[in-house]
Amino acid sequence: MNDLALAAKTEAALKPKISAKGVDVYYADNHAIKNVDVNILDKTVTAFIGPSGCGKSTFLRCLNRMNDTIDIARIEGEILLDGEDIYDPKVDPVQLRAKVGMVFQKPNPFPKSIFDNVSYGPRIHGMARNKAELEEIVESALRRAALWDEVKDRLLAPGTGLSGGQQQRLCIARAVATAPEVLLMDEPCSALDPIATAQIEELIDELRQNYSLVIVTHSMQQAARVSQKTAFFHLGNLVEYGETGHIFTNPEDSRTEAYITGRIG
Repeated sequence: MNDLALAAKTEAALKPKISAKGVDVYYADNHAIKNVDVNILDKTVTAFIGPSGCGKSTFLRCLNRMNDTIDIARIEGEILLDGEDIYDPKVDPVQLRAKVGMVFQKPNPFPKSIFDNVSYGPRIHGMARNKAELEEIVESALRRAALWDEVKDRLLAPGTGLSGGQQQRLCIARAVATAPEVLLMDEPCSALDPIATAQIEELIDELRQNYSLVIVTHSMQQAARVSQKTAFFHLGNLVEYGETGHIFTNPEDSRTEAYITGRIG
């Protein structure tokens, strides 16, 4: 690769996938998120850490407009995805959520077959012209979620019949089936046993080859294992953001250090 191509590739890698500027979130009179600025990079895992109730999940939900579903929520500031304002009135939240997928804390497969769980998004977004294309999308999504080999012979069985870890991977397959660019994960392992957790963590590492991932986790060990960037939230403020190794070994803010060493939390 010549110097120019390398410079272009480096610049693309450093250009934020999501850029948040001056974001405030209010739930009625409660000021939940206070003036947050952060750039989230592509093909990177960014972990949001902090004590319970510090605003990390609230901020995560701003990134695909999930807070729109809460009547008393009000969001101010700017969130750009590839330079475009996701809160622009012209932006359709349904289309946005196909681009910015989400996996929740508790596995929540639809009460449908494994196949229908994964094909639901591509169907409503008109991504397949025929059954063969839909089958291809479903297989590809299940392979990406490292679930295909376990379920390929029972695609018509209900998704709710899978184990907890498999259900969470099914939800990841459902999220990636719409060909998103960003994947948000809100404590995706907190309801899982250690073996299933290790499988999801391995999967997160593989998925970052293709996506920008943002994970909210209450486990600092998990953040250290899976992420390249870490943001520490406390009382609605983004206290510190940087390279994961740096945040954990040499934090710049005393509040970050107090949280990491277990003095607050």
